[in-house]
Amino acid sequence: MRKTRFNWLEKQKAINSFYKKLQKDTEVTQITVTNHTDDIQKVCLWGANACLPLTDPMQIERSFTKEVLVQKHPQGVIYNAVNDAFYCINQLSDSVSVISSTGDVITTIDLSKNPIASEGEDDGSARFSNQGLGVLPGAISPSAITVNSNESSLQYGTIAVACSVSNEVVFISPDNEIIERSNTGVRPVDVVFNPKDGCYYTANITSGTITKICALRRANNLPRVEGVKSLGVDTNTGDLFVHTITDGRINVYDLSGNFKSSVGATVEENIYFAFNPENGLMYISFYEGKTVLVYDAVQSKTITKIPLRKSPSVMAFNPHNNLIYVGCTENQTVTRITTANEIQDVIKLSGFTSHIAISSKEDVIAVSDTESDTVTITGNQSSPTVTVNDEYYEYREDFQHNPTLISHLKIVASGEDRINALRLIEKSVAGKETCQTLSLSNHQSPQNFGNISEVFDIDGDIIDGHSIWCFKINPKQVVTFLIYHKQFEMYSVLPEKSRISTGVQMSKGIPASWLEYNENEPPDDTTY
Repeated sequence: MRKTRFNWLEKQKAINSFYKKLQKDTEVTQITVTNHTDDIQKVCLWGANACLPLTDPMQIERSFTKEVLVQKHPQGVIYNAVNDAFYCINQLSDSVSVISSTGDVITTIDLSKNPIASEGEDDGSARFSNQGLGVLPGAISPSAITVNSNESSLQYGTIAVACSVSNEVVFISPDNEIIERSNTGVRPVDVVFNPKDGCYYTANITSGTITKICALRRANNLPRVEGVKSLGVDTNTGDLFVHTITDGRINVYDLSGNFKSSVGATVEENIYFAFNPENGLMYISFYEGKTVLVYDAVQSKTITKIPLRKSPSVMAFNPHNNLIYVGCTENQTVTRITTANEIQDVIKLSGFTSHIAISSKEDVIAVSDTESDTVTITGNQSSPTVTVNDEYYEYREDFQHNPTLISHLKIVASGEDRINALRLIEKSVAGKETCQTLSLSNHQSPQNFGNISEVFDIDGDIIDGHSIWCFKINPKQVVTFLIYHKQFEMYSVLPEKSRISTGVQMSKGIPASWLEYNENEPPDDTTY
């Protein structure tokens, strides 16, 4: 027992002495590799001359579905590109749920907080305050939601919520704070943002008005429209599509509020609009008619009608594939329409009875279900398979032009799974390849209880543009390479007069001959 302890102490003393000398005589470079997947991944370090990727593939597509519990009676959903989040209005809870694109509830915004409206349309409607008795549930009743989608606007990413009982629009900043409240007509049931004039429009179904709210001014320049229920915006021209339930007409107005054309009339009440900026066409869905009408506001005519097997309930434009998504809640499917106005396919998308929203950054869809009080996030996301610390690429370029001589290598891995082997590959200029495999099981550190390997067999090897290290990293593992090395500058071995003509950018220092002259001007012929 004493002999065993004596041997262990001697080895510990020897290794401490060894590292003390290493730290004195060499530089230390740390490279950390992380596997983000549930599979074993092959990783190759260095290989700068061949522009070798770290791993293949660098990114993977993952499909996911996540059901998120929100508050009572969720309806409209919108995506905000500024903070990469979905906003869902909860009508019977007087709140807005903010959900990340990965399906996590970020926060819930209480619309009854600071609810005193600013000056606006005087319609005699009641206003509420959170002082005193407070606000009864449903006394605000958010009914529709939109977002400022103009990237050049100072208010880019501002959320606007139309509240049908409190007769106002509540504005929410991208950091999820209520910043303003504006009065509207009686019972606003829809709200849209027009990027052409930077204004918000609400459809006030009871007062028969369209309220226009702008950042710099407020004006109601549209004529009185009895029974106005739903709105749509041609984001290319700024034309406003207005559907009324009194006479069933769908009319088009220009930015000045002038009547432009009429799409036609219908007895249906459930009309939805979706605009495709790629082909400049407005898509109008008819629930009872099981049809999507395609209208060109520039030519003021209907292009075509697309029949569907089921009744369309909601619509949205997907900026990733330029398709119009038509949701049918009765069979939980989405019909996708191309820019050529053809049905591409019908996909299954469960968990929605109300609205749909699509992320503009990734192919992620959010749908709301008023019956189960949930929002379901579905889509595909790109994520890295393997990552490395940012300094690695700087070291790789540096070693490419200024090779380094390895004195020792220490490998520290997370978890219990070990890195079994390290392949050292050397590729010559002529294409000849030599390979050496180091069995790391022979290099397990006896002085440590962790997953650590002390690699001595690599001493004397060089890292340059030709050398490659390959190994397999285990699932969810983090591997750190501590490289003790002595780097030498290629410029120091070149003849003095040839240093200027090498054309290789140095990572450290400048040629010694330059120091005798103006540092801002390279030497000319007289230098040598």
